[in-house]
Order: sequence, then structure tokens, then C-alpha cells
Amino acid sequence: MSVLPPRRLLISRSQLGQMQDHIVALAPEEACGLLAGEVEGDTCQALRVIPMHNMLHSRVQYRMEPSEQLAAFNEIEAGGMELVGIYHSHPAGPEEPSPVDIAEAYYPEVVYLIWTRKSDAWQCKGYSVYDRDVCPVEILVNEAE
Repeated sequence: MSVLPPRRLLISRSQLGQMQDHIVALAPEEACGLLAGEVEGDTCQALRVIPMHNMLHSRVQYRMEPSEQLAAFNEIEAGGMELVGIYHSHPAGPEEPSPVDIAEAYYPEVVYLIWTRKSDAWQCKGYSVYDRDVCPVEILVNEAE
């Protein structure tokens, strides 16, 4: 079975808000979390945001607490969903995945969302990382939710 890197992420405005609230609350440390949802071809749809604890408490790197991450994976599976995204913040930049992010991108089938702050406003960009190759992922926001 080959892995199809994602090209699009469907997400609601409220889910983006949940991620942003988490990121703002932890700044200037990096915040991190998971997105659970569904996959159809090269399109992922987020159904749930799962904020995680950054056990490094770092401004430049994150590491999810292993038992918390395992519990989230079990919850995703029990809910009939898939891991569709991993988000984290770069409070001081860059807008794209760092060399460490690329080296630690263990899930080529998910969207990696990176939140950065520009002119006091947070923005989110999506990427796929497959065999260390980084490609932008289109984020389609459902304004109705």
C-alpha cells in the first residue's frame, strides 16, 4: 500500500479557532496538537482538534507527552477516525517546517500545520512532508461551522 500525501485539508473556522486559542495560551512556548478526521484520496477533513502538552516547554521545539499521545491515538481509533493532521506553533518563525520538523515528520499521510505570528496576527499554513520533501497543502475553511 502506498501513502498518498495530502493536498487539501478541509477544516472549520471553529476548529482553527480552537487551535489558535491553544497556541495563544502557550506563547511564547511552542504549542502542539493533533487533528482527527477522515481521508478521501488526497483530501483530509478535520473533525476534531486534540490539543497536546509540549513536554519540552520550548520556544523552538515540541515533543508530545507519550502517554497523552497514545491516549489520543486510541481515542481517534475508537471514534472510527484517522490521524489527519499535526499542528504546532513557531512563535518566532519560520513559516515553513524547520529542519527538525522535517526530520521528525513520521506521518507522511497527514497535514503538518504550522502557526506563525506576523504583525501580531496568527496565521496557519499546511504542508505535507514525504521522504523529507516538503509541499504546501491547501487549507479550505468551512465558514458555516
